[in-house]
This record gives sequence, structure tokens and C-alpha cells, in this order.
Amino acid sequence: MIRILIVEDELPIANLIRLSLSKAGYTCDCVYNGGAAADQIAAQSYDLILLDVMLPEMDGFEVCRTLRAEGNNVPIIMITAREEETDKVFGLELGADDYI
Repeated sequence: MIRILIVEDELPIANLIRLSLSKAGYTCDCVYNGGAAADQIAAQSYDLILLDVMLPEMDGFEVCRTLRAEGNNVPIIMITAREEETDKVFGLELGADDYI
């Protein structure tokens, strides 16, 4: 079974993503801040991480940077309402696989 970690501080958005993916047959875990994401990723293996950029404690860019520095190659899709081109480029340069 494919396991996905959803890292999103807006609970309604996190719950909607989890519901949609669960209905499609994926196993999903949710955490709501960057610090919890780092802890969860250390404790559990994931096939995909959906990572919000604007998070409390540690932003999504820092979570991505930390994972890649540790050699973790799990696919990361950055999810955010921020539309600046520089944010997209920065996220991809840090090692994100895609940015939506």
C-alpha cells in the first residue's frame, strides 16, 4: 500500500486532501507543522510527501532542505498558495520534485 504524508497546517485543506487520497486507496498520515513533519518522517517510511510551504515551527522549505541533506530521496510535492516564481525555483532547487 502506498503511504503518503500530508504536511498542511490548514486543517480543512489537510482533511480534504486526506479524504480524497484515502478514497483513491492510499494510506495517509497528516501532520500540521514542520517540526512534527520531521519527527513523523524519522519514525515512518513514506512513498510521497505533500508539503505545504507556509508552516509553523519549520517552514516547508526547511523541511525539504533537511530531508535532502539527510539523503532522504522520498518524492516531495510542495503545495502552496504562494505563486511567486522565485518560491517555485527555490523549492525545486532544494530538492522538491514538483511544486503546485
